[in-house]
Amino acid sequence: MRLSAWWRSHNVNTAQSLLTLGALILVSVLSLNFYRQNNYVSGSLDNDRFRVEALSVLTSQVEQLSQYYFDEVSTDTGCYKRLEDMTAPLALGFEVNDSGLVDDIDDLRGMSLDQVGISGVIYRVNANVDYVTLSNSRFTASNQRQYHKRVTFSVCDRYNPPLIYHTVDDQHVRDTLRMSVIISYWFYN
Repeated sequence: MRLSAWWRSHNVNTAQSLLTLGALILVSVLSLNFYRQNNYVSGSLDNDRFRVEALSVLTSQVEQLSQYYFDEVSTDTGCYKRLEDMTAPLALGFEVNDSGLVDDIDDLRGMSLDQVGISGVIYRVNANVDYVTLSNSRFTASNQRQYHKRVTFSVCDRYNPPLIYHTVDDQHVRDTLRMSVIISYWFYN
């Protein structure tokens, strides 16, 4: 009888132990999934926040375009601005007399600078400028002077692992955001 009572109490204790162990495993799995999901959502929100900030940096660069002349020749108010007077396509960039200061859109070609966002993140901003022409309802690069220039800004973060990314095979691949604007020269007689 004693052996039977011991056996019953031992079985009850074992069952309770197994039940407790199962509950702990279930709680551990649920906690792990919760924190994994929470980490995914947090990372996704951070990526979106940095992406929006990078777009703001791009937008501010585009807004600054309005303070620049179309071409170096357009700074001279005393002459008619003919197409052949505009900067040659291969000469787009800083002119000798610019002293490193941007005064016209051409000067942005090849520009690369670091811009600090409001969050303190450092973004790399690059610019390119080229002449464009309208062909088949699309703007295409032109190797001749035109009254239309395309300014393309690109921005990415400077961190490793990247803050602005897309995921490929569970790896973060850096994203570069780009924005192009067509600037046209208008003149009035």
